[in-house]
Amino acid sequence: MKNIFISFLVFMAGVSIVNAQVQGFSCTAGEETQKQYDKHPELLVAKAQLDAFTKQYVAQHQGQNAQRTGNLIVIPVVFHIEHDAGVEDISDATVFTEMDHWNEYMQARNPELSTTDSAFVPLIGNPNIEFRLAQIDPHGRPTNGIERIYTQSTYYGNNNTKLNPWPREKYLNVWLTKGIDRDVTFYGTLAYSMYPSGVSTYVNNDIIDGIIAKYFVVGGTAQFSRPTLAHECGHWMNLEHVWGNTNAPEVACGDDDVADTPPTKGNQNTCIHNLCVCARPILDQQLHDSIPGVIENEQNIMNYAECHFMFTQGQVDRMMAALNSPVAGRLNIWSDSNNVACGTNLPVTYPNPNSLAVPVADFAVNNRYICSGGSVKFTDVSWNAQIDSRTWTFPADVDLGTSTVNDVSPVVIFNTPGWQEVTLQVSNANGSNSKVKTMVYVADGSAITAPYFEDFENPGLTGYNWKSLNYDDNNTSFQLYQGAGHYSNASYRMNMYNANYDGDLDELVSPIFDLTNVDPSQLTLSFDYSYATNDANHMSDSVATFTVYGSRDCGNSWNKIYFNAGGFNLYNAGTISNRSYVPGQQDEYWQNISLTLPPAYATPNVNFKWSLTSAKSANQFYIDNVNVGQAIAGINAVKANTVGTMNIIPNPTQGAAVLALNITSSSANTTAKMYDMEGREIMTIFSGQTQAGQKNVSFDTENISSGIYVIKVTDGKTAIQKRFVKM
Repeated sequence: MKNIFISFLVFMAGVSIVNAQVQGFSCTAGEETQKQYDKHPELLVAKAQLDAFTKQYVAQHQGQNAQRTGNLIVIPVVFHIEHDAGVEDISDATVFTEMDHWNEYMQARNPELSTTDSAFVPLIGNPNIEFRLAQIDPHGRPTNGIERIYTQSTYYGNNNTKLNPWPREKYLNVWLTKGIDRDVTFYGTLAYSMYPSGVSTYVNNDIIDGIIAKYFVVGGTAQFSRPTLAHECGHWMNLEHVWGNTNAPEVACGDDDVADTPPTKGNQNTCIHNLCVCARPILDQQLHDSIPGVIENEQNIMNYAECHFMFTQGQVDRMMAALNSPVAGRLNIWSDSNNVACGTNLPVTYPNPNSLAVPVADFAVNNRYICSGGSVKFTDVSWNAQIDSRTWTFPADVDLGTSTVNDVSPVVIFNTPGWQEVTLQVSNANGSNSKVKTMVYVADGSAITAPYFEDFENPGLTGYNWKSLNYDDNNTSFQLYQGAGHYSNASYRMNMYNANYDGDLDELVSPIFDLTNVDPSQLTLSFDYSYATNDANHMSDSVATFTVYGSRDCGNSWNKIYFNAGGFNLYNAGTISNRSYVPGQQDEYWQNISLTLPPAYATPNVNFKWSLTSAKSANQFYIDNVNVGQAIAGINAVKANTVGTMNIIPNPTQGAAVLALNITSSSANTTAKMYDMEGREIMTIFSGQTQAGQKNVSFDTENISSGIYVIKVTDGKTAIQKRFVKM
């Protein structure tokens, strides 16, 4: 917002506040784009070029786009609905309603426009843009422009969960999720988009360009959420918030580089008419002295106010500049040839009566692990077109009860142990499609008597008793790995090095155990794990989490008995970049977890599952030496320790630290060295003679990269070591 403003804006007294929300909502377009600039400074070149182009374009076309009643701009859209078969899997009809709402704002015909403050009525801008659901997908197949993706990533919602993007120079991608940044509430960040310059290139071959939003903002009537996609496509066309490029309204008067939007702090969840905290017009001195200020445009779509519903003419100019720039494919996306290729060259009625799209079959389940005689609810989550009929095919011995093979959500009782193959076929007048999945395991209910120890050295027995549940049916899953273990040659590995996105869920389920004969003092579960990251810069904010659950009813219900929220607490093996991590056998590569089980677990039907949420920046995860009921008191023999004990204070640290030694016996040649997790020596902390007793050695980590290390102290006979974290 420049202080170039129109003199007919006058200060009007009075303030009204309507429909205030208790909690705030926000859009983090500026912050997410800044992250891209920080990671890829070369994008700043594109930003400078787009800024220069925009300034020149607006100067040349100012006023020409004020009311764009002709030359309708048509932009193809695809919705990717990421869901877990819950309320977030909104209907096609809801998306169709959203298209009507969205286009009302983009053509200055939304119903709220009639309530625009009188001072801003002459400045109302009409972008004259129509977003249309694509009717042809990138492979040339008919579509309704709505793709549904059954995935656990719906709970996470970030740039690393934008699954299956379509080419951004041809389609505006819109991802709908249950949560954003792991927040599934009706508040917080509702949506965000990427500015063109922040995605001017495909970053690491990824397409993150587009809009991501919580599902409930689509198709709704609430004033705080109804304009959400119009707000976000404003960012997509290079508009900032009216107070500037931050997610912090009501903090400081700001500027959005648009001439006819007054300086403002912005509004959060309120509707304050006639507000004039920041705006001052450039007028002659006499008029300036007679008018206290100029009211702010709290009704602007790029505000956070409860009544945000209009664009100004200057904002339309800036949008047109973005669409006439080749940056991030904006110039191509509305071309006549692209609209023909996407099937959006003609007006579309929703649902399209002339669609040739065939439905794509898919289905969800409410439980993936049960015992014989247990039930599972299946839900048809097929997509791409209207479904006229469906047929389920289950194993021959299932009990359908009151369900039929044509139901949307049949409930099925399984009687035969093993993996269950299920097929769903869906069809309409244009054709049919089928999906086959083996996603439910039925256990026979037999239990192994504890105490029990599993080192995964017997593949035949392990493969029968331990089951891997792959929620997204993809290339990341728990697999028996012959080649690494804690003082052994085998373990279970979750190949997170191949994780393509955040939020993917995989689980490893143990056999059923009979714990009735376990001594109460030994009612424990312990195991070792080893885990590395592939990206040291995102260790602390990784979404990877690790949870252990216990069940006493054969998987009908699970109780959390251990949780690790991730970051430095989880990555015990530091950073292994650009190659698959394989741990050594020694202790420094492994973290032991020992859990005391509640007395209620002293029952004959207990099993456990290890649940991992993937992070795109992660590396491999290993589990070994599962010990139920203290079957083995100590896995490895311990040598007589002649060194003593050690501690590191503080740990973690950002700078200086102290190595505190309690030495058992004197030595002429004691060394203390720091190593990275691949065994490379980083520094010598101490080398020389030591006497029995306490010895403190200070050392500085200022020149050491953030990460996880091992400090090892030896006297030439034995050694002790401890993990050390540099923040």
